[in-house]
Amino acid sequence: MPPASNPTSPVTARAGDGEGLRANTGPRRVRWAMYLAFAVLALAVGLQGLAMMRLESMRSADAEILDRAGLQRTFLQKVARTGAMLALAETDGERKPQMQGLQDLLAQSAQDALALEHQLAQQMARSPDAQQLAAQPLERWQDAREKLWYRAQALLLSAEIGGADGLRQRVTALHQAADPAMAAAQGLSDALRRAAELRAERMLDEMRWGMAGILVLLGLLGLAVVEPTARAVQRHGQRLREQAAELQRLALVAEHTSALVLITDGQDRIVWANSAFTRSTGWPLADAFGRRPGELLGHPQADEAVLTRVQQALREGQGVRQEWLHRARDGRDLWLDVDLRPLLDEAGAITGHVRVCSDTSARVQQQAKLRTLWAALPVGVTVMGPDGQVIEANLEAERMLGLSRQQLQGFTARQAQRHLLRADGTPYRIDDLPAMRTLSTRQPVHNETMGVRRRDGSVGWLLVNTLPQTDASGQVMGLVACFSDITESRALQERLRANARTDALTRLPNRDVVMERLQRAIGHARRHPGYGFAVLFMDFDRFKQVNDTLGHGAGDELLRQIAQRLLRALRPGDAVARLANGDEPGAPMAARLGGDEFVVVLDGISDPERVAGIAHRLLAELSEPYTLENMPVQSSVSIGVVLCKEAAATADEDFDASVVAEEVLRNADTAMYEAKRAGRARWVLFDDSMHERVVRALEVEGDLRRALKEDELFVVYQPVVDLADRCLVGVEALVRWRHPQRGLVPPGEFIAIAEESGLIDALGAFVLETACRQFVQWQQRLGAAGPKQLAVNMSRAQLQRNGLVEDVRAVLQANGMTPAHLQLEVTESLAAQDERVQTTLRELKALGVRLALDDFGTGYSSLACLHQMPVDTVKVDRSFVKHAETVEYHRVLIEATIRVARTMGMTTVAEGIETEGQAELMRTLTCDRGQGYLFARPLEAAELERWAAAQAQHRPAALAA
Repeated sequence: MPPASNPTSPVTARAGDGEGLRANTGPRRVRWAMYLAFAVLALAVGLQGLAMMRLESMRSADAEILDRAGLQRTFLQKVARTGAMLALAETDGERKPQMQGLQDLLAQSAQDALALEHQLAQQMARSPDAQQLAAQPLERWQDAREKLWYRAQALLLSAEIGGADGLRQRVTALHQAADPAMAAAQGLSDALRRAAELRAERMLDEMRWGMAGILVLLGLLGLAVVEPTARAVQRHGQRLREQAAELQRLALVAEHTSALVLITDGQDRIVWANSAFTRSTGWPLADAFGRRPGELLGHPQADEAVLTRVQQALREGQGVRQEWLHRARDGRDLWLDVDLRPLLDEAGAITGHVRVCSDTSARVQQQAKLRTLWAALPVGVTVMGPDGQVIEANLEAERMLGLSRQQLQGFTARQAQRHLLRADGTPYRIDDLPAMRTLSTRQPVHNETMGVRRRDGSVGWLLVNTLPQTDASGQVMGLVACFSDITESRALQERLRANARTDALTRLPNRDVVMERLQRAIGHARRHPGYGFAVLFMDFDRFKQVNDTLGHGAGDELLRQIAQRLLRALRPGDAVARLANGDEPGAPMAARLGGDEFVVVLDGISDPERVAGIAHRLLAELSEPYTLENMPVQSSVSIGVVLCKEAAATADEDFDASVVAEEVLRNADTAMYEAKRAGRARWVLFDDSMHERVVRALEVEGDLRRALKEDELFVVYQPVVDLADRCLVGVEALVRWRHPQRGLVPPGEFIAIAEESGLIDALGAFVLETACRQFVQWQQRLGAAGPKQLAVNMSRAQLQRNGLVEDVRAVLQANGMTPAHLQLEVTESLAAQDERVQTTLRELKALGVRLALDDFGTGYSSLACLHQMPVDTVKVDRSFVKHAETVEYHRVLIEATIRVARTMGMTTVAEGIETEGQAELMRTLTCDRGQGYLFARPLEAAELERWAAAQAQHRPAALAA
């Protein structure tokens, strides 16, 4: 059974831990010191043992030699005794056993002597003392033995021969030789015993000295090894106790940490794991013990490259940290950040590995979600390092920048500089790039427009935001840049800007562009003395009538044709100055201010004759007939010209070009109105005197306001007669002004001002009220001689004002006037203006008031629209009546108008009849009525009353005649 997981399980320190290596050097020194002491002691004891063994060997050898030496003396005695017994034998039978015994003794003695000599030779070779002490005794013993053996052989020979005398002599000689031999043998034994004793004593002394040396060595080892070893062991023990306490603390930390801690042996098999490992993987230590981590947690989809690096680190004993996919016991995907370190023993050999793992599954899942979000973001996002290099970019960033992920990785600011543009299209400086500004200033960049030059040469536009990334100390670690593609919106903005600066109908520049152009021209004139420019302000005469009678579509088409003619009429040579700077004016420009008002700006021109030539050319070009709805339409233009030579050159330091431009345009407008007053279809050059007229107009406006309050206004009436009998049938009410200082002010001097200032409404109400009251009085006093109908002109303001019908009804009721007696006159342009005016006219018609179409013929295609207007009377304009006698076109037009009106049941009135010929022609053309100076000028009420009475008196006489 493997050991259960517990907090006190040993955890080996990581290899390379300096403190652990220092702790291991103490036991190593102690171990080697003990090894050395034991080796020296063992050597000393071994040497001592060898000495004792040598002593014992020599003692054994000495004992054997002494035994042999003693045995030689015994042999000699036996030889002597046997020889004597042989001599005493009398018969051969008795001698033979004795002889055989003697021979055996001699042979055994010779053999034993040879062995003794051999041992003595070896002993003397090993021990110089033995050689010195036994050399002479050995020689004497050998000589004596030789003699004894010789005489014993002689005895045996005598015994074989026989003869008692010779045998006794031989025995006697044998006995004589036996005593010296035994003495020599005894001397040899004594010498050998003394040599043995001396040798033993010497070896005992050596052993005593050896023991003493061992004791001294043991003492020295005790002083040199044991005490330091004891202290080292004590220190090592203390370190072990400290390490044990530290390891216990580490084990507690490892057991209770949230990280997974795993220890494997040299074969990478699990030997210990903490509880966090069990909780995360589902593998308890009892089941994981002895198995490899890869067997328990391997995942088929794990990154092979990562696994290869981990296996290589295991083989090479290197540490490695990697994150890869694992599989828990229950099949869950488990992402672990594994820090793998080898465990080394004191010799540096790998004894195992320790893995400290962090469960990063939640972070990996969050990162996966973030990557999905990152990829799905509709904006481009790049992450950059502190040096401005791109670290990461999403797919949208690749698309917007036109670069692949590989190309963006490591993309530097210097590389980016070649592709990026400012909002105005100029290239960035490298230090002014949004990212570099954020890195240098630590401030974000918000909503900066930046252009990107793509590979195909096109330019995409991005809206860039940057945010610095800082560490805890505030140091910039990089930044995140977000950008959205605004190419389409910028194009739309450019189109909108162009549309905002371009007239939608004519595609000409509008008022804003004119003002900018004028301001640039004025500024240039201020910087360059002698530079001049001209402004031509144009307004098309009677354009409103065209627009109202033929419809807005025809009016729009007329404006487009006018714009085309303007562009065609202007020539590059009309601007003599060509400025290199595109910000400065140069080419002539035509623009539409609104309605039928156009402006032409000519740069670099100061010669009045050149300006006059251009104005004449424009008049001629724009006065040619236009074709609208397959019909020719005649129009003319009034042009006001301002020649600005050295404009703004004398302005003070508070010079404001916009104010000067407004003044220039206002002066051109003033000159244009002067052209209209002068008869239209002409151009007028502005001069300072026109300012006086403007001032007078302001004075007239003020006086007119006062006149309305002070009853300075009055009404005159021009008779309308029946052309057949010249009888009075009606009057037209006209307003007049009697100024306290200036006297009678002509209508032409204040009617237009009243329309421009908004006083025309009050003026018209005054005329209507006064005329209706007067008409009722005439009916009461003159009866049948008085006018049958009252005509009052209605202004544009009155027709467009709410409540007109109610006001007319109130005036009629207040004066007791029959609605059919009132005829309200409107111009054909007003009658066809819009649906609102048409509705007002129909309501007036329903009230019973008669309606007249005034100044008919000044519009275009009037006859085609006549049936659409709810009118009762058509008044032919005086301009046609004036030339009807001489101009066939005018006469035919009048005749056609009368016929159409008669066909529709309308009454016709010819205006401005001044001669009898005109009156007769109008009567001949079957015109119903007429008015003009031929019959009477406009008269005040009393005068008209007298005129009517006189006409009534002359009428019977005229009828009689």
